[in-house]
Amino acid sequence: MAKTLPVWINKKLVEVPNKGFTALQILQKEGYQIPHFCYHEHLPIAGNCRMCLIELGNAVKPIASCAFVPVAPNTQFYTNTIITRKAREGVLEFLLANHPLDCPICDQGGECDLQDQSLLYGSDRGRFYESKRAVEDKNTGPFIKTVMTRCIHCTRCVRFANEVAGFDTIGVVGRGHNMEIGTYVQNFITHEMSGNIIDLCPVGVLRPTPPPSLAALLRE
Repeated sequence: MAKTLPVWINKKLVEVPNKGFTALQILQKEGYQIPHFCYHEHLPIAGNCRMCLIELGNAVKPIASCAFVPVAPNTQFYTNTIITRKAREGVLEFLLANHPLDCPICDQGGECDLQDQSLLYGSDRGRFYESKRAVEDKNTGPFIKTVMTRCIHCTRCVRFANEVAGFDTIGVVGRGHNMEIGTYVQNFITHEMSGNIIDLCPVGVLRPTPPPSLAALLRE
């Protein structure tokens, strides 16, 4: 088996290691910025946020680059076409349809992936004028505070808990419009590694308890 694989990125031929890398990993190694929410290099692939869409050769629809592994030489990727830009814009429009507009008071403000990518890839207006969906905050225990209305269902926290840390207290409940992240039977999250899911959250859903501002006051 050849050690490298020739692929075309935006009509430019590059040689990439033939080690089973996904399209997203290849593009990142070549210096291309691909937006994503659910992908994390140390977590299993989910492919559910659909933000990393790119065009593949003559494919009819864009593909999720985080879940596509090129196995054929001369695979063609296009990262910045009109179709990919409109697809990402559409994904962000759906994510923001139910997301609260509380960036000025959000704990994640200024370091929020959704905020940054909305600025770079989103539209300057929305088409949803209906009432936003509200989700009740979950009482997860003494370590993690939740603001569940901000959740974009990237499932990073669920995958870390289930497949890395090895506890299944947190998971996905419901489908479609009723989908929520939470504990199945109102259990507390008390695992010794549970605090890591706070850092994995790309938006301000999971925050430490007490919040950093209060913790600083307590230290003084």
